[in-house]
Amino acid sequence: MATFLVLQGPDKGRTFRVLNESAVIGRKGDQIPLSDRTVSRRHAEVRPEDGSWVLSDLQSANGTYVNGVRVRDPIRLKHGDQIKLGSTLIIYSGDQSMEKLSGSSIPADMIDLNASDLNMDSAILASVGADDSIIIAGPELADAARAWRVMSELTSAIGVIIDPDQLLERVMDVVGEELPIDRGFILLYDKKGEELMPHVVRYRRGVRARKQKITTSHRIIKHVLEHRAAVLCTNAMTDSRFATDAGQDSIHDFGLHSVICAPIMVRELLLGVIHIDSTATTHTYTEEQLRLMSAIGQMTGLAIQNARLVQQQMQTARLAATGETVAYLSHYIKNILQGIQSGADLVDIGLARPDVETVGKGWEIVNRNLDRILGLTTNMLAFSKQREPNLRQTNFNKIVQDALSLVEKKAHEHKVTLKVQLEESLPPIPVDADGMHQVALNIINNAIDAVTPAEGVVTVATRFNTETGIADLIISDNGPGIEHDQIEEIFEPFKSTKGHGGTGLGLAVARKIVREHHGRIVVDSRIGEGTAFVVRLPVQELTRESEETYSTME
Repeated sequence: MATFLVLQGPDKGRTFRVLNESAVIGRKGDQIPLSDRTVSRRHAEVRPEDGSWVLSDLQSANGTYVNGVRVRDPIRLKHGDQIKLGSTLIIYSGDQSMEKLSGSSIPADMIDLNASDLNMDSAILASVGADDSIIIAGPELADAARAWRVMSELTSAIGVIIDPDQLLERVMDVVGEELPIDRGFILLYDKKGEELMPHVVRYRRGVRARKQKITTSHRIIKHVLEHRAAVLCTNAMTDSRFATDAGQDSIHDFGLHSVICAPIMVRELLLGVIHIDSTATTHTYTEEQLRLMSAIGQMTGLAIQNARLVQQQMQTARLAATGETVAYLSHYIKNILQGIQSGADLVDIGLARPDVETVGKGWEIVNRNLDRILGLTTNMLAFSKQREPNLRQTNFNKIVQDALSLVEKKAHEHKVTLKVQLEESLPPIPVDADGMHQVALNIINNAIDAVTPAEGVVTVATRFNTETGIADLIISDNGPGIEHDQIEEIFEPFKSTKGHGGTGLGLAVARKIVREHHGRIVVDSRIGEGTAFVVRLPVQELTRESEETYSTME
């Protein structure tokens, strides 16, 4: 792709990007249309050839000039060439593909701010402070459109990106899309606020040799930080602020021609700088672009502060949730340990008498509480880990039967009737057997706990819809039912309606595992009549996923 930036003429500020195809420049140009009346309708043509771009004059009335020389034969363009057509001056930029580095991929010493042994002389053409950049005085239409696009893009990014590093990458990408840059980077102070560290680096391919440091002017950045103002610089030997000593670093030696450096600030807090430059000796940034970069620096500062505040709030929320979890689990485990202790005491009393019946009662209490601690740890492990289900073609009815065998004793103790209605024609379906076993076990246990002893009925059924390819596990009870506005709450971790008898993790874990299977749990509840939990699994989607997993493993 080639880029053509109009520096002078009626279309000043416009940028034309041409993909790998021929393009006509002129008043009737297809891809590079100009409104300059001194330009012919079909003035010149550019075309890709052998990895570069060739310019040809199309017998224009006023001629085509490259770097002041009239074009009579096709000429191969070089990055930074000036193209003169009538009263219009265009800058050609070659391959605009950028190398992108960010975060930990940037070597700490990649940006060299201490090239004190080099000679540097530069001139500040313009400088704007934070207040000046808010208003872009009298911008031309193209500049105003560019400023609007940039601010719109950044505003959108601030609204959706909460990671500071990703935000900085987006800022640099937006700048690169709208302004001609060969190199750009964002430096932020470290946590101690002492040293500037690179967070995002962009450079046009071919500008920097591999492993070569990106050198820039320490004095420019120092000036920006001290005065908290954006600066526009160009090569010169006259600026007293940067040329006080004969031996100071030289922008000219770095191959730079035009530089904009702006502070990144939020209110009075200085966070760092954003720096762009161009090595094209014929291109100089404008004051409108300087004001735009100053405004970008301010908006970036606000965005970084906002992202950091959001992350701090998330961290605070995580800590609060951790504290709540620890408090809840500590209370629940303490109750279990008290139950184990009371059972152990009965065992000791029975052994001391000796009384086998008392020992048996004590052991039942210990065993019951051991089951509770096992259930707690199993659910905690399932809830805390993100996992991909190990999908295998499985007899789903057998999974349900295994879960039922584990709750039969509990149902008998609570005098709850279990009804089983498994569809015999249910085909094998791809599921994680251990995960779905836990789903069935948790929901059945929940149903047994929900019904009234001696009157409760829990029905467990399976069915398969051949038209939709959906397999259902239905667990219903004749308990008191759940209020409609509380249905979503029962799936939240540590939300239990059983008082001290539940962990509040069973249904949360069940829904998590079902979602890992791309399924869902539907709850139908009526007050005074009971509740039905329907686990719905998309067999066709799971079948495709299991086949892909199996082929990958092969």
